[in-house]
Amino acid sequence: MRLVVTSDTHRAKRDFLRIIERHMDNPDTIFVNLGDSEGEVEEMKMYYPTLRLENVIGNCDWNGGYPVYQLFKAGGKRVLITHGHRFYVKHGYQKLQEFAKQEQADIVLFGHTHTPYIETVDGIHYMNPGAVCSGSYGIVDIEPTGILMYHLNI
Repeated sequence: MRLVVTSDTHRAKRDFLRIIERHMDNPDTIFVNLGDSEGEVEEMKMYYPTLRLENVIGNCDWNGGYPVYQLFKAGGKRVLITHGHRFYVKHGYQKLQEFAKQEQADIVLFGHTHTPYIETVDGIHYMNPGAVCSGSYGIVDIEPTGILMYHLNI
């Protein structure tokens, strides 16, 4: 199972489209967008209506049809996604980590800081993919042997 993780598109629609087209041929792929991309997400859903795309709202998304956080299962793991602004991730990760433990998440994906980040804390895997508008996104591969996370440039 592969998660292609994007955040903070901020109108970089061409780069967002490039990421989706690069990875859409794998049927086990879930696209995850972590907010500040609402207009682009809606457009991608129109272009590719069969694409599995999980999305949350960011602090710059003014049309509030998406949740602040979401939990879903992928590859047998509990995945928590959020933009991160409501957990004050620009000031540290403690609130997010407490919430992840409470929700029994295995993987936590968040954005907002525009800074790529990967770390495992207390057995929970955390990733910030950086920002599409700055040229980065993330990949999470969930395999029977473990979880592999890495960043890619567009």
